[in-house]
Amino acid sequence: IDECSDPAFPAGCNQKCHNIPGSFICLCEEGFFINDNINCVDINECLLYTSICERPAKCVNTPGMYECQCPLGFKYNFTSRTCDDVDECKMHACDGTCQNTVGSYTCHCDGRQGLRLAADKRYCESIPVCVDLMDYKHPQMLYLGEQFAGFPVIYLRFRLPENTKFAAEFDFRTFDPEGVILYAESSSDSWFMLGLRAGRIEVQFKNQHTYKVTSGGKAINDGQWHVISVDELESSISVKISKEAVMSINSPENLFTSVNGKLETKVYIAGLPNRTDSVMKPINPRLDGCIRGWNLMNQGASGVKEVIQEKQSKHCFVYVERGSYFSGAGLAHFNIDYSDSRSWKVDVMMNIRPSSSTGVLLALVYNNTVPLSVAVVTKGEEDANLQVFLDGVSVATLDSLMLCYPDRLMVQLNVTPTEIQISANSSTVSYIKSDALQKALEHLNTTMQNPIGTYIGGIPVAVPLHANPVSAFYHGCLDIAINDRQLDFDEALSKHNSIKSHSCPPVRDPEHPRPA
Repeated sequence: IDECSDPAFPAGCNQKCHNIPGSFICLCEEGFFINDNINCVDINECLLYTSICERPAKCVNTPGMYECQCPLGFKYNFTSRTCDDVDECKMHACDGTCQNTVGSYTCHCDGRQGLRLAADKRYCESIPVCVDLMDYKHPQMLYLGEQFAGFPVIYLRFRLPENTKFAAEFDFRTFDPEGVILYAESSSDSWFMLGLRAGRIEVQFKNQHTYKVTSGGKAINDGQWHVISVDELESSISVKISKEAVMSINSPENLFTSVNGKLETKVYIAGLPNRTDSVMKPINPRLDGCIRGWNLMNQGASGVKEVIQEKQSKHCFVYVERGSYFSGAGLAHFNIDYSDSRSWKVDVMMNIRPSSSTGVLLALVYNNTVPLSVAVVTKGEEDANLQVFLDGVSVATLDSLMLCYPDRLMVQLNVTPTEIQISANSSTVSYIKSDALQKALEHLNTTMQNPIGTYIGGIPVAVPLHANPVSAFYHGCLDIAINDRQLDFDEALSKHNSIKSHSCPPVRDPEHPRPA
């Protein structure tokens, strides 16, 4: 009788059955032992072999087997008998950039692309806008600050009869105290420059007969439109603001020299030719301003209108107010000395109005690390707070109802080797525990002994995303002073062309219609 297969004479083995002549034998799978010649019982290898798993792995018995379970984020290697790190990034754990760490991982979203990490800490989502701005642009208003390099935004060349007198008229608006409005020349030794210094009109010109530098009139960097006209007369150059003469400069001969019966004049708008000797009295050529309704050399708007209509970066905001504007597309770089009587200090005064609820206001960078940064950080649906980070760790949080708000918020930050303080009106501040804060300040003190780069409005692209929790460029209005120095973005080491140094679009009024 085959007891292993005959239902009338069952052997009763619960795992394996082996028929032999006149009888049968019950057998067990690996990891089990026979208990009563019929039933198989699991062998508990964890009790039988107490050192079967090397620490920190723990032995866990399973039916017929055992497992060496490592802490979360690790996997047991039976060959080396060690807990090895699991690279979760190879398993596509993140939607954005994945940073593997020992026993874990972190997900990062590129804030410079307008993204932030969602609440699930895995997926990326768009940074919300918390204050709408009246950032309308007009295709017939020429923006003069398009190029941070100080090169002209438009170059025109006129070839006119030799008796033609220089003439220019246009509407002009700016808050900027200094810069070049236009520069005209017939040769490198015969030129004319119209600019601003301390908000007042300045004229420099040179030809084969004379050279002069003069300024006059009241300051016009008030954000209002002014009609500016420059006319070469028989023996003088007349400069008028809103039809009122502010300068009459003696010029006994023609301003420019004609050649072969033709007066060839090159006109550069908002900038200087790429020469070091362009003017006699040095001037910062960068000018955050606008012109409209221009008439150059009595030729109307020919050539200019077509050029600016096809390129939006040359268009002006219709409405502006005083301040600096960061578009969320770039940053500015300064070289600032933080040393103070054998020590150092970072004293910052900021007047801010964020438009997007996440963005870096200030970052000190050393060797592609971020020892100190201040950022706006999204909080909930339509709110934000300010956080101070030391080496990527949040050490202070400022909550204020005035952050995502139409009014601007004045923020003060003071950092020394032993103390950090941040304050603002209508706000509350919380800090991490004192011993952790002091340890972070000690590390910052060590880093501050090295050359530090100061970045306003963001973190350089070369800095890896995991170096700071916030990587987004700041979007909104910002005025900032560091160690009693008011920063003029026209004087930065470098600046993204989208940053407006002296003008910012106002908050959108829901009842104010978009201009036609």
